Amino acid sequence: MTQTKQPAGRSSTSAGDFVAPISSTSASKFTPCSASDHNVLLNNFQLKKKSYRVLLHGQQLVWERLQKIKQSPQGNEAKAPLPPDSPAQPGGICSYGPQSHVLHLDDVVSIRSGDTKASSLKPPSPPGSERSSGCSGDVAQGKPTSQYLTINYAMRLSKSQTDCNRWELRRLTFFNSDPYIVRQWDQELQIRLHSSSPTRMRVRRLLVFINPYGGRKAGAQTYERHVRPIFQLAGVDATCITTQRANQVKDILLSHDLGVYDAVCCVGGDGTVAEVINGLIFRQMRELGLDEQRPPYIPRPALPVGVIPAGSTDTIAYSMHGTADVRTAAIHVILGQHRGLDVCSVSNGQSLLRFCASVLSYGYLGDVAAQSENYRWMGPRRYEYSGVKAFLNNRGYDAELRMLEEPDLLLTTPLEDIPQSPDSVCSLGESVPSVCYANCQRCSFASSIQEQRSSLFIQEESKEAERNQQVETEDSHLAASEAALLRPRPRPGNLRLPTGSISSMRNLGNDQWKVVRGNFFMICGANITCACARSPNGISRYSHLGDGCLDLILVKKTSLLNNVRFLLNTAGRSGDIRNLPFVEVYRTREFRFRTFSASEEDYSLAGSCQPITPPEEMTAHSSSTEFSSWNCDGEVVTDLDITMRSHCQLIEVFMRGPHSYSKPLKGGTTPTTPASSSDNVYCCCKD
Repeated sequence: MTQTKQPAGRSSTSAGDFVAPISSTSASKFTPCSASDHNVLLNNFQLKKKSYRVLLHGQQLVWERLQKIKQSPQGNEAKAPLPPDSPAQPGGICSYGPQSHVLHLDDVVSIRSGDTKASSLKPPSPPGSERSSGCSGDVAQGKPTSQYLTINYAMRLSKSQTDCNRWELRRLTFFNSDPYIVRQWDQELQIRLHSSSPTRMRVRRLLVFINPYGGRKAGAQTYERHVRPIFQLAGVDATCITTQRANQVKDILLSHDLGVYDAVCCVGGDGTVAEVINGLIFRQMRELGLDEQRPPYIPRPALPVGVIPAGSTDTIAYSMHGTADVRTAAIHVILGQHRGLDVCSVSNGQSLLRFCASVLSYGYLGDVAAQSENYRWMGPRRYEYSGVKAFLNNRGYDAELRMLEEPDLLLTTPLEDIPQSPDSVCSLGESVPSVCYANCQRCSFASSIQEQRSSLFIQEESKEAERNQQVETEDSHLAASEAALLRPRPRPGNLRLPTGSISSMRNLGNDQWKVVRGNFFMICGANITCACARSPNGISRYSHLGDGCLDLILVKKTSLLNNVRFLLNTAGRSGDIRNLPFVEVYRTREFRFRTFSASEEDYSLAGSCQPITPPEEMTAHSSSTEFSSWNCDGEVVTDLDITMRSHCQLIEVFMRGPHSYSKPLKGGTTPTTPASSSDNVYCCCKD
């Protein structure tokens, strides 16, 4: 049973009030986050000098315009909701009226109350100030005076056919002459807005890194013009650091105290994002006392990451949000909804080199990254110049790849536990693989499997520790050599494995390696789709954000005409590189690379092609064209013995995932990708 919360001596409803019917089906979709969600508020407010009936139920705010109707010949008038334009849905299922506007609190940015409309439009005070806690417009004790309530919220432009992933800020200012009602609504909305949930975290203190040299060198202007006003509107206390050199972000994350921050945000290109991710992971390894060169497992960082695009291509931000719009990325940070993102580790034969967030590429893209370093004075156009130059050379490289084929997670799972969604779940045997969108059930399924295996491993580890302690107690009277013989030897499955990695928690005995050899124009290990404005589907359109796998793309050495076909299929919205005969795509969780020509006598495995041959031979060999370089998130890696391994949802990022355009159907049918990840009702909010 729900109850209507009312101030003492005041009624939240009046004579003639009418509530739009709410069916049990609609009510069951609400997910309360706290005990306060059981309270239902219902009052009349004025919006733009027009009367509205406003309802707060669970995590949804509903308002509907009222019209004046005559009840008697004497001219008495009452207000009631506008009549519906369409009947209820078949089967007796009805939700809010067709004239109702629905707003989920997950999409609310901030709430302010004030004595005047202008005062309610002011941004909230930063954390720690006198007005930052409790009611935003009134003093916690004493008589309330506020009559205006302003709700700032974000709305996705779902009806846009050009960029349906772009979000905009909107505003609602309600007026009520009774300040007690306004204070009650303000307090109740604040409690529900800041209630925590496993997938939502409202950021209060944020560490922001700004790269002023990335892309068009407009990182600082981008933050001041578009990002800072949004953070101020949400009351986020942001500490900004403008970087001046490469790897400065990583050094700060490794050395400074981060305990006072809720999250880390970066304003820059893909290289800046990679620096933040590498810094957080290596910091977590250092805090746990792990060997950074050969860690036994990869730990998951504690702080989530926000990505604000300000680079040349911004493939990471585009793959996460479905757009490179700066304001959209900032809105996702303040709304607080986060998802796990796969991260790949890159290592050579002896040590861990770095972590990759987007793509690790050898051949064409590696040549572009290496050659573009000589033309930094050209700015972003250096990639275009180097790309055309490397494309016309049409160089191929001999290589051997050993990949760990991914056994389908669905084959080892009971049928009743498999999420049934043709748009979200795919298996290796499907002719049409799925694309990762918001509410992707494949990524959710991989996350649940990961959590189950992590919990099982913790239980086995605790049991193993108890057995070892029992043996030590029982055999304390034996000699050290005799007691050692009685202790059970640790099995590979009992080693401490990464919390964020599905791949390391599988049985090593069931691994099946596949070997591919050939002459390749390009080799790509795609962790994400790598989409951008010039390539809306990316180089790997079926790569998921958090399923623990990566796509290995092998483009064989072929003619220039076929290379043009490859580029056109990559850039077009309807193209698919899997249909090209000279392209092979494998879904794997680990692959190992080596060249045919590279030998242990010429190159060491410890560094980036550190030669151990005489200087004259080294000079002659360096001019050879039989080797390429690796492009790892825009950085050049020259090792020829490379292993790339995917770690499932190793880091949390602020995103909801990209949405596909789906025009709302008649009759109130829910689109396939709703505006809010926790909203099951199509949002038709209008000013």
